[in-house]
Amino acid sequence: MFQFYAPWCGHCKNLEPIWNQVAQSLVDTDIRVARLDCTRFTSIANDFNVAGFPTILYVKGHKIVEYRGDRTREEIVDFVRRIDGPSVRYLGRCQDVPSLPHKVYFVLFECEDTDDLKELYQAIAQEYHALLYFYTSPCACNPRPEHDLLVFKDKTSYPFVANETQSLNNSLAHWVNTERFPAFTKITYGNYGQIIRTGKKIVMAILEESVIGTYTMKMKEFKDVLEAIAITTRDKYHKDFVFGYLGTPALANSVAMTVLPVPSLMVVDSHTYQYHLPEVEDGHRGPPTPQAVLELLDRILDQTAPAYGGNTYFYRLYSNYFEIKTSLLTMWQGNPLLTIVLLGMPVGVLSIIIYTSCCAGLMEADDDEEYETATNGDGLGLAKAVLKTFYFLEDFLYFLNV
Repeated sequence: MFQFYAPWCGHCKNLEPIWNQVAQSLVDTDIRVARLDCTRFTSIANDFNVAGFPTILYVKGHKIVEYRGDRTREEIVDFVRRIDGPSVRYLGRCQDVPSLPHKVYFVLFECEDTDDLKELYQAIAQEYHALLYFYTSPCACNPRPEHDLLVFKDKTSYPFVANETQSLNNSLAHWVNTERFPAFTKITYGNYGQIIRTGKKIVMAILEESVIGTYTMKMKEFKDVLEAIAITTRDKYHKDFVFGYLGTPALANSVAMTVLPVPSLMVVDSHTYQYHLPEVEDGHRGPPTPQAVLELLDRILDQTAPAYGGNTYFYRLYSNYFEIKTSLLTMWQGNPLLTIVLLGMPVGVLSIIIYTSCCAGLMEADDDEEYETATNGDGLGLAKAVLKTFYFLEDFLYFLNV
């Protein structure tokens, strides 16, 4: 298990203590946890096609898998333990079937008529090996004998029922894709892309957790309400929606390109990237009532709810502007002096280059010949301008060191 990093990378520095915890959590395995400085071993980084920092790769022989989840000890360790084993594991003890510690896992019960299904199941398990757990178990261990394949999550199980309008392969692939998250899951930058790939609309409670991972009473109440809706209305909404909550409003704000109140609700369409918000009640947008949530979901299904945003060219352009503005604001709040230096230096250097190349040559020209050389000749004026700029930067850097 390798972490490819650069010493100047802030995200790499944040990951360093977590990476040490990962190494400690895997001491009972044969997995070796290592770090590689890409500024010193650039050829090795190029061999592994490292394009950003930090990059986490699981390497075993010719098998190379990149980790793309959240950079937490629990998530990384879970990924390593899963990817280091076979894509399909065997459960021999019946009592283990409903009590595994995973949030979501699939179990195929091997009976006499499951050979065709088992072959497809193994292929899909290989595809989702980095993300999910897949098991097989004896037919006698099946708690629901009328179905050969079950997904276990939310303290219960749900069966696979083939879609008669699709081939068995497509039907199974679609079912695994739509069932691979709990009824109510935490939505992060690490799993947001995977949730989008389910093709469902994402119902998210916008919350903001404290440094120790807790919520205010108002946030917790709304979170519990939305979780109850997700579980009790599964039969009605599970096909079209995936429910979850955010630990920070940043992701929702980047979708809406505005600062949303906390707590509140947003529904994102994974196909059009449009989003829906509940109606404002009493002039204040905040956590909607359970009835308001259900009404919004019904209106989204019958396509009468107003939609905002999208994936048009102008929306993407404005989205980039909003991200830059938000990043600069965060920098300013964290360290105003550093922000001024980082923004002021490029502007100042550019201004000096423009001034010295366009104006200084005119002022220093004594006659027509010198004027022609400085502006239209062999580039002497521009060379002087660049040289002066370097002198200015040298003096400025010396001043900073002093």
